[in-house]
Order: sequence, then structure tokens, then C-alpha cells
Amino acid sequence: MTKENTDIFSCRSLGPELAAYFGALTSADEGYAAGVAAAMERAGVRGASVSTMEGKILEAFARLSGARKAVEIGSLYGYSAHWIARGLPEGARLYSLEKDPACVNAAKDALELSGLTRKVTVMEGAAAESLKTLSKLAPFDLCFIDADAENYPLYLRWAAANLRPGGLVLACNAFLKGKVCAEGGEAKDNAEARGMREFFHLLFDAGRFVSSAIIPAGEGLALGIKAQER
Repeated sequence: MTKENTDIFSCRSLGPELAAYFGALTSADEGYAAGVAAAMERAGVRGASVSTMEGKILEAFARLSGARKAVEIGSLYGYSAHWIARGLPEGARLYSLEKDPACVNAAKDALELSGLTRKVTVMEGAAAESLKTLSKLAPFDLCFIDADAENYPLYLRWAAANLRPGGLVLACNAFLKGKVCAEGGEAKDNAEARGMREFFHLLFDAGRFVSSAIIPAGEGLALGIKAQER
């Protein structure tokens, strides 16, 4: 296998000029969630959220999936929830999970300011506990994961059990800043790397997900379509 064949995530044409061009194309949409973006900038956490282009990808998948009932694991300030909600029809509901009380308050404020409380419910507490509660409302159409990497396998197992057949799971930060295959570093880094590798083994298990892929956007966006029940 040649170097070119193994370099599956290369984007040799993406230079600063092309990045600026596409940035200009999406700049008009930044106003959709301008309030929450500004709040994240003030708090110094804008870089921890998805980019505008990644937000548009989430919106596109929400629309394509026809989702009416969705779950987001990791709200932060509600930026990605804005984009998912934008792709949901009226009457749909997104349950957004967040354990940090300050982030919960910020997300609720941002969603209220944007008039999205009719579509989004922010749930405070540990995701594992909130997911147990949400299991009673299954099946779901879409699940977006953007949280602690070491628990990605737990979240993916929940998605596999609680999505409808043909339902979509998406997970942000799939590349783990290039540390997916790393070992020998800090204990936290090792735990995250092991968690992400287990996540990928589950995601590419045809018994659970009939189709799986990695989109090389941002820090990597993983996706899977739940297999039909046997």
C-alpha cells in the first residue's frame, strides 16, 4: 500500500486562500447563533465548540435524517444545539445534556434569546444518568456526541440501543487531536485514547451500525447509521 493510499484524510488543495473563501461563504450564517458565539468568546471557550461549517454539517444531517427526536451529549453553551435545532422541523425536540451548571445556564440563556426553547430542552447532570432517563422516550432519530472522550464508548452503546433502525449517530473530536493511537503519555490522555479506540471498534461493528465513516472536518466528525433489527 502506497503512502498516498494510506493518507486517507489528506486535503492537499486546502490552503489559506481556499479556507478564507469558504469562511466567507459561511459568514452570513454566523449571525444565526451570534449571541452564543459571542458569549463563548467572552468566556474563552469558543475553540471548544464546533465551527460554523461543522454546525452547518450538523444541520444538514438533522435535515437529511428527518429527525423529530434527538439527543445531544455535551451542550457547552448551546452552539451546536442551535445548528441541530435549525435542521429539525417544528414540533421536534432536542434533549441537550450538560453536567456543568454554568454551561447549563449559559445554554438556556442562549436558547431562550434565540427563541429555540420550543425545540430544545437542556438537561443538567451527569450524562450517564440523564441517558437512563431518556431511554424511556426511545427510540430516537439522531444522537450527537461531543463530550468526555473516555466515555464515548458508553455513549455510543446507548445510541446503538436507543436509536431507531436507520437512526444516525454523530460524534465530534474523533481525531482526538491526533492522540487516538497514542500511549505512554499522561494518564488522562491514555484513558481518552483507549476510550476513542473502543468507540471506533463499536462504530465500525456492522452488527450495530450498517454504515460508518469519518468526515475530516475540524477535529474529525464520526458518523454511523444504526443497523436494522434482526
